Amino acid sequence: MKSDVIVVGAGPAGASAAYLLAGAGIDVLLVDREVFPREKVCGDGLASRALVVLERMGLGDWLRGFPEPEVMLFSSPNGEAVRIQPERPEGFSYGRVIPRISLDEAVVERAAVAGARLLEGAKITSLEQWKDGLRLRGERNGQTVYLDAQLAIAADGGQASLTQRLGLIRRPPDLVAVRAYFEGDVGPENRPEIHFERVIMPGYDWIFPLGGGRVNVGTGTLVSTVKEGSLSLAKVMRQFVANNPYARERLRLAEMVSPVQGHPLRTDLRGTRPYGQRVLVAGEAAGLVNPLSGEGIAYALESGEMAATHARCALESGDFSEAALSAYGQALHRRYGADHRVARFVRIFFKYPWLLNRLVRRMQQDSDFALTFGLVVIGVESPRTVLSPRFLSRLFL
Repeated sequence: MKSDVIVVGAGPAGASAAYLLAGAGIDVLLVDREVFPREKVCGDGLASRALVVLERMGLGDWLRGFPEPEVMLFSSPNGEAVRIQPERPEGFSYGRVIPRISLDEAVVERAAVAGARLLEGAKITSLEQWKDGLRLRGERNGQTVYLDAQLAIAADGGQASLTQRLGLIRRPPDLVAVRAYFEGDVGPENRPEIHFERVIMPGYDWIFPLGGGRVNVGTGTLVSTVKEGSLSLAKVMRQFVANNPYARERLRLAEMVSPVQGHPLRTDLRGTRPYGQRVLVAGEAAGLVNPLSGEGIAYALESGEMAATHARCALESGDFSEAALSAYGQALHRRYGADHRVARFVRIFFKYPWLLNRLVRRMQQDSDFALTFGLVVIGVESPRTVLSPRFLSRLFL
């Protein structure tokens, strides 16, 4: 099977890349090891930047069928809480909460409508370079398949199996999270919650409402925190539901209706070289996950578009060398590098309960300060904001 570009991984990064390429008249094959619709372990929260790309993909009306957060609740390790309900400019959204099983099916469908071919249930096992192209080898329905193209985009997520085989991964995932779905939520559908608790700091527990009494409940933290504390995140999540006063009240009538499932997260942009000869890497495989919140869908959609743009340039020039494709890596670092470095630095301070206690207390007293922090966490504001003299002075003075 031949094409101009093969995209490995049909999540948001791969689908947005395939959508843009197919819309430009390029023969693109979108490959995924699963068959859609398929489950994906995720917190299901989308930052507003993700909505911008989804609008460009023609999903604007579809988006409006899912809950839109209007109030955010944060609680500190000492149990104090703050509710942030900002005034919003007309037409602006802070995000949506959309189950990944629905989101991924929607973006794949848009890529197919644009003209991308979809190959489901195909597990890619190797990539070989040729003088005039490359060949991917995979398994599908018990048979070997060979896929030929000029260029490949690896959008293979946190597991990054193909990206690792290509030797482009420098560091393992640094975050890990678990989640489960509950039904019977009695809390407001427009209020997601983030709870900082000592046992998993600098991570957090969350409750993200999906509408109709269904919520995504989860726990995430550093891999090192789990190892050092010999933690079972599934056990921590269940203890959060049973013991946290806010979760206990909100979920008092709720029942867990799915297994507790976990997933690694890559938040280190420097942990992957996002290009090689005839290869680009997009989305979480490239380390593009928010180090503070763990949100990666906005980065996936945006980087998929960026990869498509650089793939198109390579096809037009006929130059698929590492030197030529390194421009994509440089573009990623220009766009995300500084914020990722700062966010990873700021995350260090989330290990200290006294600091988070003070942070939430100041948020209770200063609504503008609270909104600023909330926007940083969900990725609307740059994390560099929290290191500004103005923010620090309001926090400590």
